[in-house]
Amino acid sequence: MPQLDSLRTIAVMLVVIYHWFPTGVGINRLPNGSMGVMIFFVISGFLITRILLDNRNRISLGKATVAGTYRNFFIRRVLRIFPLYYLVLTGVWLLIPQHSDIDAHPLYYYLYGYNILLHQTGNWSDVLSPFWTLGVEEQLYLVWPWIVLLTPRSAFRWVIGGMIVLGVLFRAYGYARGDIDGLLTPASADAFGLGALWAYVLVDRPAAEGTVRKRLGLIAGLAFAAFVGIQFLPDDHLITVLFQRLVLSILALFIVSHASAGIGGPIGQVLNNRILLYIGRISYGIYVFHMLVPGHIVPILFRISNRLGVSLTLGYWSHRLFSLAVLIAIASASWYAFEKPINDLKRYFSYR
Repeated sequence: MPQLDSLRTIAVMLVVIYHWFPTGVGINRLPNGSMGVMIFFVISGFLITRILLDNRNRISLGKATVAGTYRNFFIRRVLRIFPLYYLVLTGVWLLIPQHSDIDAHPLYYYLYGYNILLHQTGNWSDVLSPFWTLGVEEQLYLVWPWIVLLTPRSAFRWVIGGMIVLGVLFRAYGYARGDIDGLLTPASADAFGLGALWAYVLVDRPAAEGTVRKRLGLIAGLAFAAFVGIQFLPDDHLITVLFQRLVLSILALFIVSHASAGIGGPIGQVLNNRILLYIGRISYGIYVFHMLVPGHIVPILFRISNRLGVSLTLGYWSHRLFSLAVLIAIASASWYAFEKPINDLKRYFSYR
């Protein structure tokens, strides 16, 4: 499903825009950060659940075991996520601890509990603040496989429905306690649940795929109208807190459901663009490094160039474009020299 890589490109660029430009004005009048994160969560919920449902069926046929499937699943996640995550964490701790809370609370970061810490501190100036989403995903990976593999097939759709409802209700609970950020894992359950819904349709109800996609088109139209209306409300309004993530996740699901089958026409040509596909492939590195590049890595490059006798003077937009080029270069180097060799070890932990 290569077009999902292009959706990852869109998602990570939305997050970069959100963090690199002033909030609430100009290009950031839209909630770009939330839009990007919900796309990531829906894609993750879809792909992870699809893998698990396929293996659940193999378990029911006696071709695999629950314990063996979970072991391979978790090891494969570790190989993909842990190495770069811990490399960047350690680098920040050793080199620029003053720009993060990691020096005071290292275990929250190293045990994938940073979203819990950020929920407590509210310190969004932390250079590692985007890592809250990685904590949410890892916490889900600890629990979700057991739920998928052990839930009876006939009851799984109710589990998905419960996930979607849980996300909204947990945000309502947080709102009542003065929490509008929704950093704890249950607050994002509806995004993962909607992604899981499409995996359920493809694996367990393939005959209904076309019908579900058509209904989803209507629901997405209503969600888009709701999203437009929500933009006229304050960020701390009850409706915004409860439903903005939900409508964004529905819109993301609509796009993911079509991209998973391959979108044709002009839109498909865009999503099949080699540049978008490539950036999507290295999107994890872009996400992990994007807060470090403009404020820490680019200034180092400027100092190096000045010592070499080359003086660089960049304006506002040229600085952002230069930072983007540096970010893509670093993410590319990370992919080929570090991530991909480790990722290739997955072949030793095949599900089959």
